[in-house]
Amino acid sequence: MSLRKLLSFFLLTVLLLTVSFADALKFLPKDYSMLVYVPDLPKAYDAFKALPIGQTLLADTGIGLESLVLGVLEQQLLSMKYTLSDFDLFTKEMLVTTDKQGNITVVLGPVKNTTKVRKVLESFLEQETLKKVKFVENYFVYSDVQVGGGKVPANLSSTLKGNLGVTYTNIVDKDIAFEGYGYIRVENNALVLYQKIDAKTQAAKNALKTLQNTKPVDVLGDKNVGGDLLIFVNRQIPEALRKSTLDALLSVANITNVNISGVMYASADIGSAVSSLLSADSQSQTSNQSNQNVSVSSYSVVFGSGFKMPEEVKKYVTIGSEKYGVLTAENGIDTYILIKSDRMISYTTAPNKYKPGDRTFFTANYDPKYFMGVFINFEPLINTMLGKKVKSAATFVAYVEGDSIIQKGTVK
Repeated sequence: MSLRKLLSFFLLTVLLLTVSFADALKFLPKDYSMLVYVPDLPKAYDAFKALPIGQTLLADTGIGLESLVLGVLEQQLLSMKYTLSDFDLFTKEMLVTTDKQGNITVVLGPVKNTTKVRKVLESFLEQETLKKVKFVENYFVYSDVQVGGGKVPANLSSTLKGNLGVTYTNIVDKDIAFEGYGYIRVENNALVLYQKIDAKTQAAKNALKTLQNTKPVDVLGDKNVGGDLLIFVNRQIPEALRKSTLDALLSVANITNVNISGVMYASADIGSAVSSLLSADSQSQTSNQSNQNVSVSSYSVVFGSGFKMPEEVKKYVTIGSEKYGVLTAENGIDTYILIKSDRMISYTTAPNKYKPGDRTFFTANYDPKYFMGVFINFEPLINTMLGKKVKSAATFVAYVEGDSIIQKGTVK
């Protein structure tokens, strides 16, 4: 993956995660379980950009990701004889929902010219993704299910007041029921997400007690965990919650036909990869050679049963006493996959050459009471790009408090 593509993907991810109601809510699926609604994406983006972390990552006085992404986009638009005003996908609303089967719906818009926006998307997205995309009344709609017919939550409008975005969870599965609201706002020089999900039935309350009392997998006890990105679910969560969260993410990643327990963790060393990419770009410029591909060094473990080696794997290697399948991507980068009876382990570098990154950031933020979390340390990236140490990070955690699930996220 080239440096430009890596950073472009990163900024688009930040944009999507970083909300007066309008028409996007009419696309709520009938049986949705969770939603995130941002009524004014430019307002949310400007609020993030005004923060110290936003300035550092986006502004030309910092890393300059905004100019980098706009430059790549403008080049593509120029080749199509379009301008930036023709690609107005992120200039209005955003709605993201999941249902209890893990299906995801994303709504963006409205846009002025759907034909032009679709043509631009065709130059960036894979065909399998485009099959799920349609434009309805000038709104971009990505979904596996029929949209429309969903009821707008009663307190969504009042929760939105004074905030950039609003979240809502309403999960009902047999005798288990959860419901709660949350918000996205700027607070103490940080972008903050908070949601409180209450157990509405005794069965749901019992499920939370079981969750709280279950011994978590010792994520940091695995010496291969290290770097500046950590994602984890350290114990089995109630099935209804798992389907609406983890299963939705697995569906996007095209991981299907396995019995996932919900317990998993993955770590990566993004800062080192960016450093290598910069070095490769510099060398290619001085030697007039094309950019080299540099893989992000990562390690992941997914627990479950019924795992099978992906059909795309055509090569096997034995390292130590273990047999790994080697999945080669189109860009030539290999992923090493090891299948065990209760887990699937993968590396994006040869296991005998893999070296975990520093884990100080993880140990400082991890708490066994968190049953789910995402930790991203921006300090190595900023140091690599700007040559100065700036404490900056994004964290998201979930834990049980009484008869509720508390979710907190911070980008600062």
